[in-house]
Amino acid sequence: MRIVDMARREINAKTDIAFEYEEIKEGRKVVALRFRITKNPRADTPDPLRDDPRLARLVTRLTAHGMAEEAARAIVQAHEPELVEWATSDLARRLKGKEKIDNPAGWLRKAIEEDWRPQPTLFAKEQAQARETEREAERERQDHEAKTADRRKADSAREKAAIMAFIDGLPEDEREALEAGFREHLAAGAVPAMVAKKFAGGETWVADPIIRVAAGAFFSRGDITQA
Repeated sequence: MRIVDMARREINAKTDIAFEYEEIKEGRKVVALRFRITKNPRADTPDPLRDDPRLARLVTRLTAHGMAEEAARAIVQAHEPELVEWATSDLARRLKGKEKIDNPAGWLRKAIEEDWRPQPTLFAKEQAQARETEREAERERQDHEAKTADRRKADSAREKAAIMAFIDGLPEDEREALEAGFREHLAAGAVPAMVAKKFAGGETWVADPIIRVAAGAFFSRGDITQA
């Protein structure tokens, strides 16, 4: 009945049904089996080691190497999945390489509980720290550039608003005179000729960044300030 017992343990542990059986004998000989199938109460109880495919797979890996299921479940519950995965993979690699391991289940238990994963050398740790320092410096540089760009955008917006407020606040005749003087200023070589052609008064005072800078310099001249 060993095969039946193995099937019963597997079904009772992992499915929503459970069964028990009794032997029917004639004399000392078993001639039949009587099965009693019931709803498995364990199926209604949340079980992360059963419901999480990754954890369930780790339990199966451990039991495949001869570890009792309860012991396997306890180990999976108590240790990080990456460690259990590493231990089972390392054992499989060693066995494939014909390394003699008399007690795979015991080997797995010690490898996991003592964390036999290779530890990084001092040089590797220093390299990792250096890389992290570089990444942090790069993050700070990017953050500084982003803040600088935001400040420049804000300054540009304020400058545009100030120029247009000044222009719009002038009487029409003064504005026309100012635009004529600014055209002469641009034509005199304050900006490249192709840029100077873009100026046509109105919003073009601030539409082009080169013209906007030239306008700021033009307004700051003594005769314009006095005017």
